Amino acid sequence: MSREKVLLSAWLLPLVMGCGPEPVLKASLDWAQAPKPTAAPANVLPRLMTVGSELVNAASGVPVKLRGVNVCSLEFDRDGANWKLSATGSEVLKVLADSTRWKANVVRMPVNQQWFVEDDAYVQRVELLIDAANALGVYVILDVQWEVGQKLEPYYDNILRLPTFGEGNTTEAFWHKASARWSNRTNVLYDLINEPHDYPEGLTAQAMQALADAIRLRDTQVVLVIGGMNWGHTVDYYRQHPLSGGNLVYSAHAYLPYDGVDSLDDRFGNAAGELPVVVGEFLAEEANADYARALVERAEARGADGWLPWAIGCGFGENADIDQEPFKHLAQKMRELN
Repeated sequence: MSREKVLLSAWLLPLVMGCGPEPVLKASLDWAQAPKPTAAPANVLPRLMTVGSELVNAASGVPVKLRGVNVCSLEFDRDGANWKLSATGSEVLKVLADSTRWKANVVRMPVNQQWFVEDDAYVQRVELLIDAANALGVYVILDVQWEVGQKLEPYYDNILRLPTFGEGNTTEAFWHKASARWSNRTNVLYDLINEPHDYPEGLTAQAMQALADAIRLRDTQVVLVIGGMNWGHTVDYYRQHPLSGGNLVYSAHAYLPYDGVDSLDDRFGNAAGELPVVVGEFLAEEANADYARALVERAEARGADGWLPWAIGCGFGENADIDQEPFKHLAQKMRELN
């Protein structure tokens, strides 16, 4: 995933704040409307919840760590080619769930907001993957990654700065539709938006709180994933200013050169001792294999509730675990710990 956009944040902020309408920070759709979910699988995974700084099995209270992989493509390809869908499910999901291979217990699924709001066939494709993951014992972090149904240039214009509210192609409309359809799915976590950026931390938190509160009017049980500040690079703001309400997990994204190993405690490690925290994306590539190994070691040592490298289809393939580093190491850690 391109990180060049982060360098622009410092000088873009005054431009964003100094022109155009103020962002809307209030939900306006009818969240009291009863959801009408589609039929769930006969056997569903245990629902998750948060207790203190831990993610746990809601029925047993046993802690759960989500270790898996991002799979890109549904954000920029309606067909989601990188998932390799077929009549028998997703070939990629099968490899990821295989206990002799990755043994992942979670996948993060970046999707396209506009296609989801407007295209029912696209929504059905996402649902097939969610239910296929459930059948394989895999949780899904559903992530609003791209805002519109076409690739914008420069790349960073594809990524929402804040949640958007109201009718039409908005983040509120996305989660209004998703929460109505999947209120009975226990293996889905809602990653509200991918990487908030270019607005002050307090205003960003206010927008995330408004969206979380709206979803809670309909579904008090689903775990909500709150992307970190400044393109997801840090969740430390929330250590001091956590959002209100339960079942919230905070997600950090870690990439070089911005998030060196020496900075990881400031980015997410310190917060993981006080809040539920996952590393929702991190750099995983052969040229920086030591970085991926060190990040996982730090995440485990600090008690993070999970980690997911970026990304099958956007950097490596599902078979990279066989003989490529750092993927062979990451898969070994999943097999040992999941």
